[in-house]
Amino acid sequence: MSLNKPSFKQTQIEFAAHIRDPELNPKPDTIEDRRMAIYRDLFINSISGLLSGSFPVIKTLYNDSDWEELVRAYFKKEHNKTPHFPEIPREFVAFLKDHQDFDPNKPFLYELAHYEWLELHLEKHSLEVEKSTNHIDESLLLSQTPVVSPLIRLQSYQYPVHQIKKSFQPQEKLEQPLFMVIWRDTQYQVQFTAMNPFSALLLERLINHADISGQQLLESLADEHQHPNKDQFVQFGLQTLKQWFDQDIIISTQKTQ
Repeated sequence: MSLNKPSFKQTQIEFAAHIRDPELNPKPDTIEDRRMAIYRDLFINSISGLLSGSFPVIKTLYNDSDWEELVRAYFKKEHNKTPHFPEIPREFVAFLKDHQDFDPNKPFLYELAHYEWLELHLEKHSLEVEKSTNHIDESLLLSQTPVVSPLIRLQSYQYPVHQIKKSFQPQEKLEQPLFMVIWRDTQYQVQFTAMNPFSALLLERLINHADISGQQLLESLADEHQHPNKDQFVQFGLQTLKQWFDQDIIISTQKTQ
């Protein structure tokens, strides 16, 4: 065997490098370009198809050539590292987070990708959530601890990610953060809604304080905000808790520990 002949492993390395970044890495000498072109198109089309399905809104913001440029930028070795197809959308989001200046005309791109990925993540999540079959009335929401579904995500964004489309691509950040809750209901449908700051704070406290009753939580918030009428504040908060139970954001209550 010729000492100058590249090893099979070396050919594999050159093959993979060329597939990821054809402009920077020449193809292996042992493979003719006609065959190499088939592999180049196959791999990039597979990744492009997966990302198109995972980020449908982002896809509509680009023409075909610009979309391919974005996909190829992600596909380079230093960005795309996972061998598992289901993890590729997550890594695409990480790539956009690390390269938020990739497209100056779309300063919202990372946040939009994160928002679309959350929807996909919750839709495909393997966790099964059952809602309490017991009657949950106002008294239980106050006297016990409301239990928040594990299939919700509370996020804040600097751009109105739920409104972005081809005809609306904001260039400036919002004056105030946008609070969004994204969740999968018991009918396996992914839902989302924008929240005011109070609702976002209430939900955050419910998620992180699973040891106090709804009454105690609302009263502590009333004290924090120095509300002049604590009972009125509690009743207002109770209406929000009831709505969240109807929406499957809250799925049950449990006795306070």
